[in-house]
Amino acid sequence: MTQAKVEDDEYKTEEQTYYSIAHTIHEKVYEQAAIMVNGQLKEYQIKGLEWLVSLYNNNLNGILADEMGLGKTIQTISLVTYLMDRKKVMGPFLIIVPLSTLPNWVLEFEKWAPAVSVVSYKGSPQGRRLLQNQMRATKFNVLLTTYEYVIKDKAVLAKIQWKYMIIDEGHRMKNHHCKLTQVLNTHYIAPYRLLLTGTPLQNKLPELWALLNFLLPSIFKSCSTFEQWFNAPFATTGEKVELNEEETILIIRRLHKVLRPFLLRRLKKEVEHQLPDKVEYIIKCDMSALQRVLYKHMQSKGVLLTDGSEKGKHGKGGAKALMNTIVQLRKLCNHPFMFQAIEEKYCDHTGGHGVVSGKNESSKLALFIVLKY
Repeated sequence: MTQAKVEDDEYKTEEQTYYSIAHTIHEKVYEQAAIMVNGQLKEYQIKGLEWLVSLYNNNLNGILADEMGLGKTIQTISLVTYLMDRKKVMGPFLIIVPLSTLPNWVLEFEKWAPAVSVVSYKGSPQGRRLLQNQMRATKFNVLLTTYEYVIKDKAVLAKIQWKYMIIDEGHRMKNHHCKLTQVLNTHYIAPYRLLLTGTPLQNKLPELWALLNFLLPSIFKSCSTFEQWFNAPFATTGEKVELNEEETILIIRRLHKVLRPFLLRRLKKEVEHQLPDKVEYIIKCDMSALQRVLYKHMQSKGVLLTDGSEKGKHGKGGAKALMNTIVQLRKLCNHPFMFQAIEEKYCDHTGGHGVVSGKNESSKLALFIVLKY
């Protein structure tokens, strides 16, 4: 531990020099783009935008790792609008998010950047084919979609020449064996990449390699070589050695220094003077008819009710087993379309061709729309 402390003090000046070398092109950002409306960024968010612009100017990829609640979504929208307004970079921007947060991303773009053409890419196969035809026929700036669809529709989406690839909940990329990581790294090409995460860096070599591989793929190519590289200084024979705690700490700290120019993380306690007071209002509302049916079925059976087409794959027809029933019930209370199978079957039933607003199927969303307008 003592050696780690000495090394930390020794490298402070070098770290600043290293950061300056990586960010050689400096551009001061004083305000958000003119096409970003209906609100003002806070001072720390302007600083975040400036850092994101610096990544772009210096041809770097990065990780925006602000603590949850500090507005990573808004700062991402500020980057998109800034590049469009000031740099005339019109995209297309590929933004990959969890299904549960996709509606919020759509709403935030509608509020902050109504001039930006956004495609919300989801729905049934027929609905997605309609979207694909629309994308070919008209220009768009941003495509919002989920992890599942970038995998499922890679044959179509990977052919698009993306300018930026932005991944929300980017800590999922720490597992280099997961299908999402492999598909993005092997099929999708984008000159700029940005990860969004509220989770601090992990202190495990394979997970750090996965992040470095995504940010700097030309340098960090092989995980096994990566581990051998950092084991080498401690090995006295040709065999792989188990590092002790202090040796591991030294390596992790060095890796964090490598990532320093490519990562920005602020905590609430650091910027709390810029945050408004939190005010909570609790409004109770009944479930919609669809929510009520699905909720009662899941509560009694512990499975998701579908139309029976999944018979033979999940047991009885129309029943799909779920993990953690309480979490699933909460998702149903928010919106039944948080389950993709429900949304797709509902679209087919109503003839919506995979495109429905879903505002009447969730009592919370219906109430929110009334309160908003």
